[in-house]
Amino acid sequence: MATNPRIKRDLEDRLLDRVEETKERIANDDPETLSKKERVAAFRDKWQNSALPDLPNGVLPGFHLCWLSTTNTYDSIDKRIALGYEPVKASDLGKGFEGLGKMSSGKFEGCISCNEMVLFKLPEEIYQEVMKMLHLEDPLEHQRNITANVRSSAQEGKGGRSILEGGILEMEKEAAKANANVRF
Repeated sequence: MATNPRIKRDLEDRLLDRVEETKERIANDDPETLSKKERVAAFRDKWQNSALPDLPNGVLPGFHLCWLSTTNTYDSIDKRIALGYEPVKASDLGKGFEGLGKMSSGKFEGCISCNEMVLFKLPEEIYQEVMKMLHLEDPLEHQRNITANVRSSAQEGKGGRSILEGGILEMEKEAAKANANVRF
């Protein structure tokens, strides 16, 4: 399968931009000042999605796109379809994406594919709702359970406040701030 030249150029442009920024920073500053985070970001740009085409955000407005494996038995495509995922047909993407591979036969004939992976879409509102649940609400619930356990231990053992209590109160304040208008 040939990678779309536009997508490949986009990845190469991002990497070249990062290289130029790093060269300028090194020329102006001490090379030791490069943070670990910057080095990790550079590696991520170089190696992320090298096996799969990296589709630009907004290529299908109102949908979140992801690649699903036809060989994964634990997280199967049938399970994802039951959750509302739909395969992306080549015709859905329109002009500029003709170079992407398409399944020529079988259950996903005419759908965008790469090796054993098939491109799927999920309405953005459902995706945002699920991400909020998994990455905000569930962790907050876990935090509340930890807070309750620490408080009950403090009450049983000391009859007063736990040393950890101040940190827990700060965690609760930060969690309340984070809960406002989160978007993934």
